[in-house]
Amino acid sequence: MKLRRWDAKSRLVQRVGAVGAAAALAVVGTMSTAGAATPDLGSGRVLGKSELAFYPSHPGGAAASSRVIHCEMVFIGANHGAPHHSGHVPGTVNVRVRVTCTKPVRMIRAKIGLFSNHGSKINAYGSVGRAAARGNAALVCRTGYYQGESAAQITAPPGYHPPTANMAAKTSKVHLTRC
Repeated sequence: MKLRRWDAKSRLVQRVGAVGAAAALAVVGTMSTAGAATPDLGSGRVLGKSELAFYPSHPGGAAASSRVIHCEMVFIGANHGAPHHSGHVPGTVNVRVRVTCTKPVRMIRAKIGLFSNHGSKINAYGSVGRAAARGNAALVCRTGYYQGESAAQITAPPGYHPPTANMAAKTSKVHLTRC
């Protein structure tokens, strides 16, 4: 079968668009994928965690440092959140992600994708006026390679800069042989 390459963009970044593809691409990097061929396990840098910060617009000494909002995106589960057999839906493979900020933010708008050499699934997740959001994606289990990716746009509350910021992360590629 013919090998398909996705240029210098990951599949999630190509499909997310509205979440800030340029910033997500800068973080996610390149990922090679294949139809029936085996993906290159060494390609792309694996970022199981991504972080960013929002700073008060008017710094005020030591008090300003305590008002900084730190946000992180982390894949949930063993092996740095790598795709795994679902514990609650037999016969599926899933990947889970969490975006958490130290204080409530105006909005978290994000997507998570689970990619396999057999197909893909992309789901939206987010929150408004909260400090966290969770997402997951699942596919029917088939022997093959799997990788999870997530990209998010976070909108800071009034009085912080930058007003919005993008973050992205991906899991390692895993090969699942039994379903």
